[in-house]
Amino acid sequence: MVLPVVVLLFAGEAFAQRTVTLRLNTATAPDTLRTTDEIQVRGCLVGCSGDQSDLPGGDVIAWNDNTTLKPANTGGDYWEHTFQIPDDDTLKFKFYSQLLEDDAVGGWEDGLDHELLGGVGDTTLSLHYFVKGAGQAYDWMPFESKEDSVGVWFRVYMNTDDAVNNGGYVPSAEAPAQQIGVRGDDLSAAGPLNWGETKILLTRESTGTTVPGYNLYSGVAYYPVSLAGTVQAYKFVNDNDVLTDATLGWESGSDRTFTIPAQDSTLHWVYFGYSKPATGAEKVTSNLLFTVSLDPYESIGVFKKSRGDTLKVLGTFNQYGCNNPDLCLLSDIPATNDFEAAITLTLVPEAQIAYKYFLDFNNSEFVAEFGVDPPSGWEEGHATGVDRVATFAGTPEQDLGLQFFNDIENRNVIPEGTTINVDFSVDMSNTDAIRPFDPAGGDSVFVEIEDPIWAFTQGLDTFLGGAGDDRADIVGLLTDDDSDGTYTGTLAINGPTYGLLTFRYAYGKRTNTGFDNFIEAGSGLGTSPGRNRAYFIKSNPDGSWPSTYSLGEHTFQPEGALPFETNTVAVEQVGSDLPAAVTLQPNYPNPFSSSTSFEYTLTDQSDVRLSVYNVIGQKVAVVVDAVQPAGTFKANFEAGTLSSGTYFVRLEAGNQTITRSIVLVK
Repeated sequence: MVLPVVVLLFAGEAFAQRTVTLRLNTATAPDTLRTTDEIQVRGCLVGCSGDQSDLPGGDVIAWNDNTTLKPANTGGDYWEHTFQIPDDDTLKFKFYSQLLEDDAVGGWEDGLDHELLGGVGDTTLSLHYFVKGAGQAYDWMPFESKEDSVGVWFRVYMNTDDAVNNGGYVPSAEAPAQQIGVRGDDLSAAGPLNWGETKILLTRESTGTTVPGYNLYSGVAYYPVSLAGTVQAYKFVNDNDVLTDATLGWESGSDRTFTIPAQDSTLHWVYFGYSKPATGAEKVTSNLLFTVSLDPYESIGVFKKSRGDTLKVLGTFNQYGCNNPDLCLLSDIPATNDFEAAITLTLVPEAQIAYKYFLDFNNSEFVAEFGVDPPSGWEEGHATGVDRVATFAGTPEQDLGLQFFNDIENRNVIPEGTTINVDFSVDMSNTDAIRPFDPAGGDSVFVEIEDPIWAFTQGLDTFLGGAGDDRADIVGLLTDDDSDGTYTGTLAINGPTYGLLTFRYAYGKRTNTGFDNFIEAGSGLGTSPGRNRAYFIKSNPDGSWPSTYSLGEHTFQPEGALPFETNTVAVEQVGSDLPAAVTLQPNYPNPFSSSTSFEYTLTDQSDVRLSVYNVIGQKVAVVVDAVQPAGTFKANFEAGTLSSGTYFVRLEAGNQTITRSIVLVK
C-alpha cells in the first residue's frame, strides 16, 4: 500500500500542471465573424525556443498556425477553450483570427501580449474582448458595466440589399445626416427602446472604407435588472434625412427578439433586413507601387540606411500595422536614398485608401549614436498633417509616383551652420469655447511641436502630456510684454534640419501631477485636412536662407481645421493683363544643370498643377499646386538629385493640359 502512494506523489511532483480556461468575446472584432469561423490562441511559454511550446495532454501553443489551441464557439460572440500548462511556467499569448487576416483587417490583436504568470494554480480568466486599436487591459469591455443595470450590445451590418434599396442606407453618409439605431417595445415604459423614437443610436466601427467594419454599427442599451427574462421585440432602423421624402428606413421582415439576460451580454451581429450584402462592383487585384525619397532625411543625419533604418507604409489596407511585411515594408533602391514597394491589394475600384509613411529606426544603433531613444517615425508635417489618400484605380498596376516623406524635398533642407530666427505671434482672445485663458491665474502660452522628428533635430525635450505622447513643448517662448492679449516670441532654428514647422498652440499651467493644458483641437485623425498647423520656411530666391522669418499673425483656434501650407515653390506673377489663351512657354535655360524656370499664362482663375515626369511616366516633382487668378506666372524648378536625362513638364489648368519636354544635364 505504501509503494503506490510514493509513485503517485512522485508523478504529481514531476508533472505538476494546472488547468487554464480562456473566454473570448468577438463582438469587438471589426469584421463579420461567424460562429463557424476559426479562432486561435497563439503564443509560447516564456523562454520557449522555436516559437512554440509542447503542453501537457499533447497540445501545442505557437506563434503561428501550428497552435492546437482553438476555442470553440459557445453561442453568438462567445468562445471558450480549456487546456493545461506546466504549473510554474508563465504563458504569453494573443487571440488570432484568420478571417480578419484574409480580409486585410489584421488577424492579430493589437497591444502587448497577454501574460498568465506561473504558480497560480487552476484558473479561469475573465471574459476578454478581442482588441483591435489601442491596447487595452485584459478585462476591458466596449461598454460600461453599471450597477443595477444589464448592458446589451447591439450590432448590425448595414451594407445589404435591403438597407440600400429599402432602408435608404448611403455608405458614405455620416451622422447626423444618417443615423443607424434600434427601436422596439418599451416594455411598459421600463425599457430603453421605443417604437416611436430612436433612443439607442449605433456608431460606425471603422473609418476605413476598405475594411468590413466600415459598414458595421454597434452600441449598447441598458436594461433594469428587474427585466431579466423578459422578451424584447425590436428592429434596426435608419434615421436617414438624406432620403428625399425624409422617411424612416425600417428593416424589412418580422420583428427581432431576444430574452433580456441577467448579466451584461452581446447580441451576435446580423444583416440589416435579414438580407444579403449589397451587390456592387466586383473586387479586382492590383499592384500599387509606392516610391518614397528619403534624401533630405539622410542628408541631415536623422535617417540612415547604413544604420539599419527602414521605411514602412501603414494604412487602412493593413490596419496601420505590419504583421505581414509584404503589405507594409518598402525596400531600398540601390545607389539612391529612395525606397519602393509593390503591394498587392484586392479592392473595389474607386475605393479610397488612406495611408502614411513610417520611419522604422534601428533603436539600438540609434541610441548608440545619439544617446537617446529615436523619435516617433510617423509622418506628421506633410501637406495637411493627416493621412495621405489614394483612389484605387483597379488597373493591373497603379503607380503613385515619387513621393517625399513629410513632403520634404532637398530644397527644404536647412544646412548645418545656418540659424534662422522664426517669429511667432498668436492672439489669445478667442478661448471662450473652452476653459477661458487666465494669465492672472498662472496660464502660459506654448507652442506644441507635433513633428517629433523635427523636434529631435532641435534637441527639444519630450513633453509627456499623456501615455505615449511624444510631442515637444517650447516653454517660455511666447510672452505678452505689452499686455495686449497677443503673445509673441522668436525661436532659433539651427541646421541641419528641414524648414517645416508643424505645431499647435496651447495654454495652461504645470501642476504637481503633470500639465493642465488646452490645445488647439484641429481636425483630429483621419483624412480631413487641418489636423495641425504646417508652415514652410522658404529660402531666398538665390537658394540661401534668411536670418529671420515671420510666420505671420495667428489667432488661437479652439475648434475646427487649422491652417496649413503646402510645399510648393515660390511662384511670381509677372503680368496681370488678361491672356488670350492658356500657354506654357519653353523653360529657360534648356538644357539646364540644376534649376530652370517655367512661364505660363491663365485666361481665368484656375486650379493649377505644374508637374514634372520622367520618360516612363512617373511623377518626380510637383512645382505648382494652387488656385491662381488670370495672368502670367513664372515658377522655378530645382532638379535636386534627379539624374541627367529627358523629362516632361505638364501644366494642368482647368480643363486644359499642355506638356513640354525638358533636358537635364549634370
